[in-house]
Amino acid sequence: MPEPLKVAVAGAGMISWYHLVGWRSLGERVRLVAVCDPDAGRAAKRAEEFSIPSVYRDADAMFAAEQIDALDVISPRQTHAGWVDAAAMRGIHVLCQKPMTPTLAESEALVCLVAGKSRLMAHENWRFRP
Repeated sequence: MPEPLKVAVAGAGMISWYHLVGWRSLGERVRLVAVCDPDAGRAAKRAEEFSIPSVYRDADAMFAAEQIDALDVISPRQTHAGWVDAAAMRGIHVLCQKPMTPTLAESEALVCLVAGKSRLMAHENWRFRP
């Protein structure tokens, strides 16, 4: 059996619950390794609910400390580009909640920025909702 995909989550708000349920449903194919949110209490709550071993308030600290294969960006849309850029520059694949950015032009620029560095997929959160 291949090694599980190591997934970190950027954002621990309401929508993150649906994403985390989705990741957890993949069983041994995925290992949730970290959650990062500026609200440490909110991140800690999600970590406890989903047995995520590491909690961060700072993206750089998370990227420095963790071995991450993929990042699920579930933060407010104005933060998406920063998360996607930071992950892609480290060769980390990204699943980004829609909209990727506030404007089409920003999304197009972001796609060009990460091209060849990592895989980027825009995500509609209804995928994980019952």
